[in-house]
Amino acid sequence: MVVIAPEVTSFIGQFANSNKPVGFICIAPVMIPLLYGEGVIGTIGNDSETAQAFNLMGGKHQEAVVQDIIVDEINQVVSTPAYMLAGNIAEASVGIDKLVKKVVEMVG
Repeated sequence: MVVIAPEVTSFIGQFANSNKPVGFICIAPVMIPLLYGEGVIGTIGNDSETAQAFNLMGGKHQEAVVQDIIVDEINQVVSTPAYMLAGNIAEASVGIDKLVKKVVEMVG
């Protein structure tokens, strides 16, 4: 069961309510369905149990490799697996760099 600190829920809620983009990295995307609600799209990579938990919370999990990002344009959410899959910082940095660039682009 995922429990989110009220401060985090409030903080991210302000972004969601203002339709501002947010990036979630590594295991943090598991919070996305609880923060954004039914149908939000995200990834934690390819761990089947965590992906199933994501879906059971109302999200739509999409598998991704460490270098990939998943973008939910409607909810303004970007996610990447990072250390859920990466063996080292160089591998994680590829997806993280893409995520940061996409979030900055979405702020536009």
